[in-house]
Amino acid sequence: MGLYQRWRWLRLQGLQACRLHTAVVSTPPRWLAERLGLFEELWSAQVKRLASIAQKEPRTIKITLPGGQKIDAVAWNTTPYQLARQISSTLADTAVAAQVNGEPYDLERPLETDSDLRFLTFDSPEGKAVSFFLIRNAVTTKPRDIAGNSNILFICLTEIASLYSSLGDRARLHLKTNKKKIILKTQWEDVLRLERAIADGAEKVGKQIGWRSSLRGLVLPMALTPLLPNLSLMFAHRPRSWRELPLRLADFGALHRAEASGGLGGLTRLRCFQQDDAHIFCTTDQLEAEIQSCLDFLRSVYAVLGFSFRLALSTRPSGFLGDPCLWDQAEQVLQQALKEFGEPWDLNSGDGAFYGPKIDVHLHDALGRPHQCGTIQLDFQLPLRFDLQYKGQAGVLERPVLIHRAVLGSVERLLGVLAESCGGKWPLWLSPFQVVVIPVGTEQEEYAREAQQSLRAAGLVSDLDADSGLTLSRRIRRAQLAHYNFQFVVGQKEQSKRTVNIRTRDNRRLGEWDLPEAVQRLVELQNMRVPNAEEIF
Repeated sequence: MGLYQRWRWLRLQGLQACRLHTAVVSTPPRWLAERLGLFEELWSAQVKRLASIAQKEPRTIKITLPGGQKIDAVAWNTTPYQLARQISSTLADTAVAAQVNGEPYDLERPLETDSDLRFLTFDSPEGKAVSFFLIRNAVTTKPRDIAGNSNILFICLTEIASLYSSLGDRARLHLKTNKKKIILKTQWEDVLRLERAIADGAEKVGKQIGWRSSLRGLVLPMALTPLLPNLSLMFAHRPRSWRELPLRLADFGALHRAEASGGLGGLTRLRCFQQDDAHIFCTTDQLEAEIQSCLDFLRSVYAVLGFSFRLALSTRPSGFLGDPCLWDQAEQVLQQALKEFGEPWDLNSGDGAFYGPKIDVHLHDALGRPHQCGTIQLDFQLPLRFDLQYKGQAGVLERPVLIHRAVLGSVERLLGVLAESCGGKWPLWLSPFQVVVIPVGTEQEEYAREAQQSLRAAGLVSDLDADSGLTLSRRIRRAQLAHYNFQFVVGQKEQSKRTVNIRTRDNRRLGEWDLPEAVQRLVELQNMRVPNAEEIF
C-alpha cells in the first residue's frame, strides 16, 4: 500500500479527530529545487567517499545485538537497516532509527567498526524523540526523499501530540527514515509571513541546518546551526560599501539551544525551534531610525495578532564583553528610541545579553503568564570579532553596527501563546477550519460540492459534511463544536436559487446569501485579518 493510500486508510480509522487536511503541490518551488540540488551533490560525494573507503578497507566487523547475539557485517558497507531486514521484516518496518554504541544512528548510515547495535521503534521513548525530530525537520533534513512527492500532509502544529495519541504505534508507518518522508507544514504559514521581509526592505535568506567547525561551509560530519554567526559570514563574504547600508537579512531557519530537560514545556520552550531571525547591518548614524522602524514593525504585527505587549530595556550584565563606553552608547540609543516610541517600558538592569543591550517584548497567555517573544538587540561585539567592515563615504574602512531583530521570536512559542489566547476559536484569517458546506439531503450534495469548490478556488479552507447517517442538526452541531467559523447549509431552496444559508460557530444565523457574494465577503474579511469576522459578516 502506498504512503498516500496508507494515510487515507488511517484517516478513515478516526484521524478526523486530529483535524488533518491534505493538499496537492504540482511542482517543487525554486528554493526546494536549489536545496535538492545541494543535497544531491553532498549525498553523491558522501556515497563516493564511503564506497572508496569500503573498497580500500574491506573487513569483517562484529555487531552485538541486545541479548548478546553477534552478527557479521562489512565495515563501511553494511547498514543497520540491512541487518534489521536480516533479523525480521517486521523489525525493518517498525524501526525509525538505530543506536550504535549508545549514540543515535541513521538506519542508512554504514557501520564502521565493531559495535553494539540497538534498533529504536516508536514504542520506545528514544524512538518517539527521533520521530518527532523527523517530523520537525522533514523538509530540511532530506529533501531528496520528498521532491516529487505531490501528496503533502498539513498538520496544525499544536496537534502533533494529538496525532501521536490517536495513531499510537501506527505512526511508525510514516516515520521510517528509509522511506519517503511526509512533508509537514503548519496551517499557520500566514503567521510566519507576517514577518514580511520584502515589505520591510529585508532580503530573505536561507540558513543551512549544519556547519563545520570553521563556519565556512557545509560538510559531513555537521554541527547544529549556531545562533548568531551565520549572517555575519554572509556580510563578510565580499567587500561592502556604505551605499549598501542598512543591509537587512531575514531568515526563518531552525535554531538549536541546549535547554535543560526540566525547562522544556509544550511549544513554549523547545530545543529546536524556528525564529524570525533578522540581522540589520547599519552605520551609527542610521541606528536610531532602524530601531524605530523595528519597534513600529513590531507594533503593527502584534496589532494584527491581537496581542498587547510590554517592553523592557535590559542593560549591561556583569559578564559583558567589550568596551563599557560602547555599552553606554548603545543603551542610550535604545532608551531614546523607547521614549520616542511612546509605549510603557520597564528597566531590567543587568539583564542584557553578553554582547549588547536589548529590548525584550513580553506577551501574556490566557492564564496571565508572561512569555518573552520578540526582541531587538544591539551588538557592537560581533562585527568586531568577525572583523566586519565596509568602505565609508570618505573611502576608509569603517565597522558596522549590528541589530538582531525578532518580532515573533520563537514561532512555536508564539503559536502556543496564540493558541491559548484563542481558546480554539481561531479568527477567520488564521483558522484551519474556515467553512464547512452541509447539504440537507443527498439531492443537494452535488450543489454542495460546487459551493465547496467555489470557496477553495477563492483560497478559503472548506470542507464538506455529507454524512447521511446524521441529521442536519447533528451535523451543524458537530461543525460548531469543531469551531468551523462558518457553516454553509444548502437545501432544495438554496440549490434552486444558487444561494447558501449561513450560520456561525456560535450559532448566529446570518440568513440566505447569494453564493458568489458570500464567498467574496469571506475573502474580504480574511484579507482584512479582522478578529471577529463572524460578528461583522
